[in-house]
Amino acid sequence: MLEAFQLGDAEEMLYLALVDAPGLTAADLAPLAKTTEDEVHEILGGLESAGLVTRLPGTPRRYTAIEPGVGLAALIAAQEERVQRARTAAYQIAERFRLSRDAGSRRDIVDVVVGAPTVRQQIYDLERLTCADLRMFEKPPCLGLDHGVAVKQLVGGVRVRCLYDRASLDQPGRIANIQGMRAAGEEGRVMLRVPFKLLIGDNQSGLIILAPEEVGCTPTALVVRPSALLDGLAELFEIVWRSAIALQPTEPVTDAPSEQERQLLALLAAGTTDEAVARRLGLSRRTVQRQMQQLMRRLGADSRFQAGLQAKARGWL
Repeated sequence: MLEAFQLGDAEEMLYLALVDAPGLTAADLAPLAKTTEDEVHEILGGLESAGLVTRLPGTPRRYTAIEPGVGLAALIAAQEERVQRARTAAYQIAERFRLSRDAGSRRDIVDVVVGAPTVRQQIYDLERLTCADLRMFEKPPCLGLDHGVAVKQLVGGVRVRCLYDRASLDQPGRIANIQGMRAAGEEGRVMLRVPFKLLIGDNQSGLIILAPEEVGCTPTALVVRPSALLDGLAELFEIVWRSAIALQPTEPVTDAPSEQERQLLALLAAGTTDEAVARRLGLSRRTVQRQMQQLMRRLGADSRFQAGLQAKARGWL
């Protein structure tokens, strides 16, 4: 029953005996384990060190099991930490293997990984190994990953910036997920379209998740290592980031304009003068200017140019 906790048969037998009957002595337990009292004391010492049993006050020495929800949970946490260390070691060894096979030749800039589990693991590893700066382009389809590691990294002081494709906000539950990320400290922005799904960690590793129409049904990603290509992706992110609008997921994603406001935005985006817009819509020039000021406030824009960008990002144009 307890092989997963790396307990031997004798250890398991004594531990379960103390779960069922607290307060037993080594003399009580020796017949159950078919061994000597000295051997029982040694086994109990190991269980005590593992946080599974404890001695009761008084003499003779009696033992009881620690509440399993506490004792076994501590062992589970320790095992999870060992598994995580093993994953990290495996990743590092795999990298050494690849580099050793690459000795004397140019280092691969890009690797291709195929399959949803492998792609998810790459995302997980990149987020977990990022120490200072994580940047993301997010767009459909969703791979069923909640970026929980990114939340932990935020708590640990990593700067996380995510630029959302407008279509990704329409996915079920997405706004609630973004609210959780924002509450943890993520900086989020949105624009009408982002070029592809992307993650960049510390300018040391990049991951481009290819669109299904590019590779068929199987999720596929490109792992990008330090190179001019990775530098270019980082610069692309910064350029697009500067032109996007801040996302406020606690507010409605869209505050849809009226048909007249939509026409007003379209005409101004086309470079039409206030006077021409007024004639086209049958309004006074002052009314056009007042409505434009109201739209700019709703969009959080400081200029008409910025208002046009934000209106496009929200799908108003």
